[in-house]
Amino acid sequence: MTEVVKRIVEFGFEKMNLIRIEACCLLCNIGSAKVMEKVGMRYEGTLRKTLFVKGSHIDLVMYSIIKE
Repeated sequence: MTEVVKRIVEFGFEKMNLIRIEACCLLCNIGSAKVMEKVGMRYEGTLRKTLFVKGSHIDLVMYSIIKE
């Protein structure tokens, strides 16, 4: 999965000329957070109670990477 995300980020910066790419995952999804960190994304914060799913509010964590 890390390689796929790395290629998506490269595509965004090289082909789409993006300056910033953001991604979020569930707070409890440690594996996804580690993938984002491995490709160079930085933790920006926790979006508290952002989603309402099956009767409860869920926190998300946000990561981003800036073209440099």
